[in-house]
Amino acid sequence: MNSKERVLKVLRNEEPDRVPLMYRDVPEVRSRLKNDLNLSTDEELFQYLDVDFRWVGPDYVGPKMELENGNRRDFWGVEWKYTKFSDGAGYWNEVDHPLKDVTDPKVLDEIQWPQLEWWDFSKIEEQCDRYADYAIMTNPGIPSPAIFQNPIQPLIGVERSLMEAYLNPEFFMALTEKILEFQVPFIEKMMQAANGKIDFFRIGDDFGTQQGLLMDVDTWKGFIQPGFKAMADTAKKYGAHYYQHSCGAIRDLIPAFIETGVEVLDPVQVKANGMIPAELKAEFGNQVCFSGGVDEQELLPHGTPDEVRTGVHQLLDDMARGGGFIIGPSHNFQDDIPTENILAMYEAAKTWKY
Repeated sequence: MNSKERVLKVLRNEEPDRVPLMYRDVPEVRSRLKNDLNLSTDEELFQYLDVDFRWVGPDYVGPKMELENGNRRDFWGVEWKYTKFSDGAGYWNEVDHPLKDVTDPKVLDEIQWPQLEWWDFSKIEEQCDRYADYAIMTNPGIPSPAIFQNPIQPLIGVERSLMEAYLNPEFFMALTEKILEFQVPFIEKMMQAANGKIDFFRIGDDFGTQQGLLMDVDTWKGFIQPGFKAMADTAKKYGAHYYQHSCGAIRDLIPAFIETGVEVLDPVQVKANGMIPAELKAEFGNQVCFSGGVDEQELLPHGTPDEVRTGVHQLLDDMARGGGFIIGPSHNFQDDIPTENILAMYEAAKTWKY
């Protein structure tokens, strides 16, 4: 059984030869793993770990993003600065929110929005053919778009994004429509270029904190769900399955995700309120496939390799039987996770039996 067959089988709630393996990281972890394992390329790393997914998307050929001050300006017009932490890792953070003072929907017509010609779609099918035996997913970034977390939050600011649907719904909807006017044609062109060879279209948008939802379910269904459905339905026309990412305590939102057409839900942040693996499997396991689940808040950074193996086996006992589960970390692997714990996670998953 190859990787594509393995992943598609669990999607049908059937048991394959072994549980499928997902991978995600921050750049510092990938560099360290390749160095520790004496590997040269990302592909060598994925093969070493037996990762069942590969990622494809168009090449960006638009206006230069790098600024003279070392920051970057993305294609939405947001400036970002890379901030390193004391442990050497870091993240890109917004310098400013270009639409923070805009409240009139009419002003949005005057803004330069991204253009399709800023991307080269010509090599996507070639990428898919290269990974024909793997489950092929859209790349992180604009090939796996969001609405709320990006670009709305960077454009208008986090605080305002949390209030705008309630205080200025006309502007929130107008901004969402402008985003979709670019993203839906982008998805259409990407899927056409792939010629039906992309297996999973991913939307990556977070709606949960450690304790609960960032917005109530009715607000989500009124303001976010239509855009998600429009994007996912566009991809589904070309045979892609809908893979949804959302961190946090999102249990109350899962029925709405399923209603929207979500087929795989990631990352199962097991330390968040209500995200108990066995309960999620019992309640929703016959309606959606789960992906992720290996705890990054305590187990992976602080556990021993043996504790990681035990935790992985328990997670698989709770979620994997009968299919419907892809194992992976509950967030990007962070730089505080020892190499031996990452290896223990994949070794344990590969040795577990249905």
